[in-house]
Amino acid sequence: MQDPVAGKRIAVFISGGGSNLQALIDAQQSGEIRSQIKLVISSNENAFGLERARQNNIESVFCNDEKKIMELLEKNRIDWIVLAGYLRVIGEELLTQYAHRIINIHPSLLPKFGGKGMYGMNVHRAVFAAKEKKSGASVHFVNQIVDGGEILLQKEVDISSCRSPEEIQRTVLALGHPLIVEAVKLLEER
Repeated sequence: MQDPVAGKRIAVFISGGGSNLQALIDAQQSGEIRSQIKLVISSNENAFGLERARQNNIESVFCNDEKKIMELLEKNRIDWIVLAGYLRVIGEELLTQYAHRIINIHPSLLPKFGGKGMYGMNVHRAVFAAKEKKSGASVHFVNQIVDGGEILLQKEVDISSCRSPEEIQRTVLALGHPLIVEAVKLLEER
């Protein structure tokens, strides 16, 4: 019987430093995940994540044109897309082409603190202002509703001792790296 996971090809979409991308690269190199990151696309030409990709011999592209992105995905025969700090909304054509094959990591316990404008520090500021005692990270499938897709995984953490949004961010980020790797492992079983 052929291994159904062999040859899964991943594109990672980023907009910043790419720390979740690095977690996936490390998991790939250690054999923790069997899929291969074949393409990194950034919405920000100055994203350090592009350099992380280059340092690991992964094709990396700055691009905000969805038609061009679709061409790159097709050329690289991409099976799954992982949004890892990607700050753009995915367009309808890409959502249709990759239905149920795009996941996103979000820095809150969805459905709380999700939706339009809820990304990065905006989320952590809102969590802090709401005096939440717990926060966390969620990995969900991407659909037409921003942060509204089916939740694949969530991890919760106590933030009652956090004294600032920045402290919440650091605490939640530590959860995100292993969670995105675990999510890819789950996808490999599909």
